[in-house]
Amino acid sequence: MRLSAVMKDCTICIKTVLLCFIAELFLNMLLISFGKPVDWQASRLASLWIGKLVVRHYLFLLFLLMIPVMVARINPGPRSNLWSDSEGYYQYLPALIIIKDVHKLPPGSVWPYYNDKGEYVNKYTCGIAIFEFPFFMLAYYLCPPLGYTRSDYFNPLYCNIVALSGLLASFLGLFFLRKSLLKLVSPGVTFWVIVSVFFGSNLYYYATREMNIAHVYNFFLFSLLLYMIPGYLKKPGRLNSFLLGAVLGWIILIRPTNIIVALLIPLYDVYSLSDLKERIRFLIQHLRLMLWMIPGAFLFFLPQLMYWKEMTGHWLYYSYTEEGFKYWNEPKIAAVLFDVQNGLFLYSPLVLLMMAGIVLGLFKKNFQAPVVLLIFSIATYLFASWWAWWFGGAFGHRCYVEFYTILAFPLAGLYQHVSMRWHVIPRIAFFSVVIMLMIFSVRLSYLYTSIGGPWDGADWRWNLEKYEWVLAHFFLAT
Repeated sequence: MRLSAVMKDCTICIKTVLLCFIAELFLNMLLISFGKPVDWQASRLASLWIGKLVVRHYLFLLFLLMIPVMVARINPGPRSNLWSDSEGYYQYLPALIIIKDVHKLPPGSVWPYYNDKGEYVNKYTCGIAIFEFPFFMLAYYLCPPLGYTRSDYFNPLYCNIVALSGLLASFLGLFFLRKSLLKLVSPGVTFWVIVSVFFGSNLYYYATREMNIAHVYNFFLFSLLLYMIPGYLKKPGRLNSFLLGAVLGWIILIRPTNIIVALLIPLYDVYSLSDLKERIRFLIQHLRLMLWMIPGAFLFFLPQLMYWKEMTGHWLYYSYTEEGFKYWNEPKIAAVLFDVQNGLFLYSPLVLLMMAGIVLGLFKKNFQAPVVLLIFSIATYLFASWWAWWFGGAFGHRCYVEFYTILAFPLAGLYQHVSMRWHVIPRIAFFSVVIMLMIFSVRLSYLYTSIGGPWDGADWRWNLEKYEWVLAHFFLAT
């Protein structure tokens, strides 16, 4: 039986069952977030059981629901989720497992660069391929019994199973983010933050449609790093230094500019000059232990260094050649945040609430507001300095996806403030706005895949025809 037929049947079953769970989830968590007991008169025992189930396992249930959603979004052309950048990250696997020679790898849909021998050199690093490897191997061994050719490494089986790795990465990120937030705020507030980050930003799009691009994998790694740091700062040691370095190394390998997230280590829970001095003393005191981060990071860089040496003759190689930061002296900050060509706030307006949370956190000195603001500012400057500040045909500004992990902290501070300090009517109004922003972001992500191009380059603008089309279709099925 072909994979498409199996997935179609699974899609119908899973959607039917899980839509009931998700509806119950939102109703229960809405009541919990307002401090009301969950008490349904009709079939009370069953309802309470379902309520407890979804409260404890809503991320797992949501993950199951998103599998058929993901399959439905990519299956009109599953090859599209391994195209361009995504293909570049993926190419290491067929090169090693199927072609068995990195020198013979064809460029495919990737804009090619060549070495002195005329051989194609992959400009993308192998960090995503490391994560995709077990999924690729699963598809590799399932190809013969399911009637697919192993050597066709873009067949639907490879595309669908490798796509699952990206969806899983996004939910692993939400899992560790939830664990971190539960140490700071109530389960109700945590729930609202988690669903806001997922549905209220372009994370939803990159988890369900273009999941094999770099950002959802770094979303997971950022969340894992945030989860590890508090324990590390309480009791640093050789092993946790090595592991922390490994996570940082993996992050940097995937996207080198994300090295700025390392600022979390010296600045986590730092809200004053005295806090900073104390942290510096702490780091100096444990410097020998922290040096164990270096071999941890090197572990993930080793295969990349070997590839560069094999293909270029150099251990270190800038694979993007002529691409670079051409706007250092005139960064396009306003465009990155507001331009119709992938401006952050236009496509994910809920991020404005994260900014409000930063302001509140700076005033109240909590929820990591200073370091979040610093990292967000540096990241914005870097994005605005890149030659293609809009970062290609994307839904919203894709480079911020992994940074929603740290922005979730001040957002949690804002939600907690609203839940505890505001009266019932303003509180209901506030969370109603949050729900509307989530609906807006999710709906727009579907319209993005329906509107004709161009979605990239100097010709991409929201002209009158696109405005009219979006308004006419926003509340209609596409």
